[in-house]
Parts: sequence; C-alpha cells; structure tokens
Amino acid sequence: MNFDTLYASPTGRTSRSYFVPALITVVLAIAFFAYFVTGRTAHFCMLVLMYPLFVLLARRLQDIGHSAWLLLAPLALVLLCFASVLGYITLSSSIAGILPWTATAVAAAFALWGGVSSGK
Repeated sequence: MNFDTLYASPTGRTSRSYFVPALITVVLAIAFFAYFVTGRTAHFCMLVLMYPLFVLLARRLQDIGHSAWLLLAPLALVLLCFASVLGYITLSSSIAGILPWTATAVAAAFALWGGVSSGK
C-alpha cells in the first residue's frame, strides 16, 4: 500500500496489518503538534491530520464489514471540538471543558475497534 491508498482515498479496504502501523504514524504526528507546536498553528495542523485519520478509519470499517457512515458520530464531535478551540463557536465552559476528552475517547474507541477486529 502507498500513501494515497492509506490516507487519501476513503474507498476500499485496509487490513489490520496495514491499519495499525498507519494509525500509529498519524497518532504520532498529531501528538507532535499537540505537544511540541503551540498556538493556532498546532490546532490547524491537527485539524488537517483528521482527514487521513478518518480516511484510515473508514477504510478499516469497510474491511471489517461495517459502513463508514458510522464515523459521523466521532467526526461530528471532533469537528465541534476544533470549532470550539479555534473560536468559531462558543460553548458553555462545562461543555467546552469535557468536549476534547469526549471526542478523543470516541475516536480512540473506533480506532481500537478497528485495531482488534478481524477483516471479512
């Protein structure tokens, strides 16, 4: 598999043997921007990295026999989180405080599901 297949084209399938290393690569890139880059640049870079992450998750869900439409729930949470962090929308302080953790937990649950499920 190449970059275009894994990270850019949501059609097709990705086996677990390709999914796990590709997922680790994207997560490490996100962690780099989260911990070593500051300000809006870090937030926008992490937002851009959501595309290859969700493409990878969509391909894996298709491989395990599920529709990629299931990713709408974590995608909506992640986009809402970034909209709040970047100042495009204003949420109450309690929701704004818990939203990043909720979005991360839901996306991580989908990634874990993709990593442990066997392909069909």
